[in-house]
Amino acid sequence: MDYSNGAYLYIMGAAVAVFVLAQSVVFLIRAVRQGRRIGLSAKVMKDAAVSSATFSVVPSIPIVIAMIALAATLGAPFSWIRLSVIGSMSYETMAAGAVAGAANIDSGINVFASAMWVMTLGIISGPLFNIFGLKKYQSKIEDIGKRDPKWSKILIDALFMGIIAVMGGQFISKGVAAFGGFASEEIIKNGEAQLLTLVSSALIMAVFGFVIGKTKAKWLENFALPISMIGAIALSVVYHGMFLGGA
Repeated sequence: MDYSNGAYLYIMGAAVAVFVLAQSVVFLIRAVRQGRRIGLSAKVMKDAAVSSATFSVVPSIPIVIAMIALAATLGAPFSWIRLSVIGSMSYETMAAGAVAGAANIDSGINVFASAMWVMTLGIISGPLFNIFGLKKYQSKIEDIGKRDPKWSKILIDALFMGIIAVMGGQFISKGVAAFGGFASEEIIKNGEAQLLTLVSSALIMAVFGFVIGKTKAKWLENFALPISMIGAIALSVVYHGMFLGGA
């Protein structure tokens, strides 16, 4: 942890943050210039900026929560680097866990360095795909949409649910095995609590979806994810206490 919270990584994190903020400033300046060019008033642009800033804070809460959780094992600066630009808690923990599992140990500078490489190189695949393949992929999706809009929607939904299945399937299988007693305690450790946490978060999100659908309160969509995440974390503490004998 002395290395993972060292000054060098904080400097790297600061450099990444400055680079991202610089990009934001450049795009903001270009947006203001374009707004003036097409005749938007200063008030309209100011209102848009204030509204965007306001509704960017709440969706960022899950990212902050994920960073705090990840910092416990990978240190604050690297967690900051990974989640301040691109990445997600699900992917980061899965990648780090895979490295630790392959090394068969939970700590050590070699495992930490390996986790950094795996997490960073793995997430780079997304931007690389966008650079070289996104245009062709989008054109294919548009062609399918023109020929059969219904099938296009099913295809996109199936791709999204496939990602969810990869991320959540492990917790469902561990939970079912834990409740049914199908595997050893070492394999399914905390399985019950993990499954109940997953189900709880889905139920909270479903309640938000129901309320939004009934009231047409679209503004609630910005609060659905962070509240579901915070609620699931709180319930997870309760569930782990139940199944680990209050530990």
